[in-house]
Amino acid sequence: MTVQDEEILFGEVESLRRGETNPPFQAARHRHFSRTGNLLEDRSQPLNFLDHSEKDPLVNALRKTRDTITSCPELWADLAKLCPKSRALFDEHLCDSPVDLNFEEMDKIIRKSASAFTNLAVTTKTNVAIFAENSAKWLIADHGIQMAGGASAVRGADAPPDELRYIYEHCDSKGLAVLQDTTLLKILENDAKKQGLEGLGLKNDKYGPVKTVILLHKGKSTDAQIKEISMRLNIDIYVLSEMIDKSKPIVQPPTLTKEDLSTIVYTSGTTGRPKGVMLTHGNLLHQLGHRLAPTKPFEETEPLPGHVMLSLLPVWHITERTFELWMLSRGCNVVYSTIRTFKNDLAKHKPQWMVLVPRVLEKVALGIQNKFKSGSAVAQRLVAFFTQVGQARAYHAKVVAGLVVGDEQVSAVDRAKSAAVLATLSPLHAVGHKLVWSKVQDGFGGRQRVIISGGSALSGALEEFYEICGINIVVGYGLTECAPLISHRRSDANLITAGCVGKPTMDTEIRIVDPQEKPGFSERKSLPKGEVGVVIVRGPQVMKGYYKNPEATDKAIDRFGWFDTGDLGRVNPATGDIILTGRCKDTIVLSNGENIEPSPIEDAILSESQIIEQIMLTGQDGRSLTAIAVLNPSQLVEGGYLEEQEGKRLQKAYDKVNDPQCNTEESTEPCAILREASIGLRAKQDLLNALKSDMSRATKAFRKWEQVGDLYITLEPFAMANGLLTQSYKVKRDAVSTKYTPILSSK
Repeated sequence: MTVQDEEILFGEVESLRRGETNPPFQAARHRHFSRTGNLLEDRSQPLNFLDHSEKDPLVNALRKTRDTITSCPELWADLAKLCPKSRALFDEHLCDSPVDLNFEEMDKIIRKSASAFTNLAVTTKTNVAIFAENSAKWLIADHGIQMAGGASAVRGADAPPDELRYIYEHCDSKGLAVLQDTTLLKILENDAKKQGLEGLGLKNDKYGPVKTVILLHKGKSTDAQIKEISMRLNIDIYVLSEMIDKSKPIVQPPTLTKEDLSTIVYTSGTTGRPKGVMLTHGNLLHQLGHRLAPTKPFEETEPLPGHVMLSLLPVWHITERTFELWMLSRGCNVVYSTIRTFKNDLAKHKPQWMVLVPRVLEKVALGIQNKFKSGSAVAQRLVAFFTQVGQARAYHAKVVAGLVVGDEQVSAVDRAKSAAVLATLSPLHAVGHKLVWSKVQDGFGGRQRVIISGGSALSGALEEFYEICGINIVVGYGLTECAPLISHRRSDANLITAGCVGKPTMDTEIRIVDPQEKPGFSERKSLPKGEVGVVIVRGPQVMKGYYKNPEATDKAIDRFGWFDTGDLGRVNPATGDIILTGRCKDTIVLSNGENIEPSPIEDAILSESQIIEQIMLTGQDGRSLTAIAVLNPSQLVEGGYLEEQEGKRLQKAYDKVNDPQCNTEESTEPCAILREASIGLRAKQDLLNALKSDMSRATKAFRKWEQVGDLYITLEPFAMANGLLTQSYKVKRDAVSTKYTPILSSK
């Protein structure tokens, strides 16, 4: 294979062979581009020798499938031929009866699902709203709609009713809606009554009120109860499994191309109404080709047929949805879990692969650390010692590998010094692994290869904790508008540091440009490496546009096909990795004119303080920064600031509000309990002094005006239930500011 062949597939291999660790982001020059500058596919080149198996022909056949299919549901027919009896989906939680299907069965069921939706007049250019949570039935409904030629417009069942009504109206759903179960049906009905609306309140200008509802699950309702609801609302109500049982597999579904619309994903949105992101089949299929370790043999580092993925995140979230497709296209099986059953499912199914958001990783880490603290004095000293060993070992391992943050690559002398230290530390770390860290790995099932972290930023403290534990976390970076992945860290060159999101995915171009330079008649040029600017991206994963919103589309994508992420970042000169530093719109401008990016400061504080669980900096047009800090009740007990019984009471309320299943009404009482307890905590000067001391240590490396001037503490978390957290676990900065600005102004 020629070097040119390898450059086409991976873009990095030629540079790596030259000994470079900072390969260019631009694609190979001989590749053809579309009118807007996107790279066009080139199937004329042979496979990279690292991208296929020397042992298992099934791996290679699956690779061919990923390369040749032109729509997402087309995947099932190939999987049914290649691995018919292998498990595809397993779900025993969010379902009326357990689901355990192999690929042959899945192909048949998806075809039946497509037939059922076709009978409901779903065809090409048709949109269907799906408001439901993670389950096998969700995937069956989604791919049935797509195979029938339609596109799914998706949102979680826990979204506020007014938001679901807006999405149904905006997406032009064709007179039908796929809903979670009768619980959501009743929530919509009751809220519609409160708002003076008829029926479910779901309607749009194109098709009028919703006429048909398809339930993914009956839940606790009987057939008679469902019939009564149907008659009361004058709506046809069907259960998906019963529809499928009565349908025959579709024989000749519409022919779909990569340019056809696959789904409309409504963004969580930290402000304003959610926008409908139009993603094509081509956008999603591009994501199936990602390699975690392009310089290593496929079988050593990638998902293989029969591997298990534990699915926890909302499937309507594009990160989870794409990851499931990525796994299924490799002949792996997806096992559905829930927050409440996650721990047991890890032990039961022992997954090799998961994609998690930082919030979940934080909870797991906190639980482990609390367990360590509750051990004997000897055990605590052992953990402390092996933590220090692990930290030192991790540092020197990165130096040896050249994975450092800096303006220059690591010198041969520094590598040699670190290699010597590493040789000394390795035996001690091996003992620590056996006595301590292996127990942490066993908590994840004991077979995990890699955990993908996405959805929001992963703090430096979490990075360090899991690195010491020997759990390999690869951070992915992207947006819903990019289906979602535009860059990720490689497991064969994993620069573990806060904000690092690796290098661009295949056929993807990324530039860091001047925030002051606006799109015009010429392309924006990259800033020098190391300088902070706006991240823009161009590639086959970039969305078709925002549904019915050409103005927003034109604002997001310039005439050359570059999508503006709104994120700030820089290229690490030593390795070529992208390091994110914040959001353009999050920038705080003080009265002295200094611009401050809050994210790195917030991350540093979270890394330093055990008590602070969430934090947001504010201070626009003020003289200094103010920190709004959410404290963890259990950690306050640990620090001696709360009595044990009071801590348990408050932790119960805290966990209730933080539960993604908790709604606004259910959160009212626990939020009130937490707010009342917060008043007493704000009077504890010793607590305030300790927290300010933590923040001072955390920010000592920052500039004078980036130090925190004032602190406001609360026990009420930034949560979905109280409207301060998006459903993709991002803090709604505007909502937090609106809530706390009047309080801070009156101090």
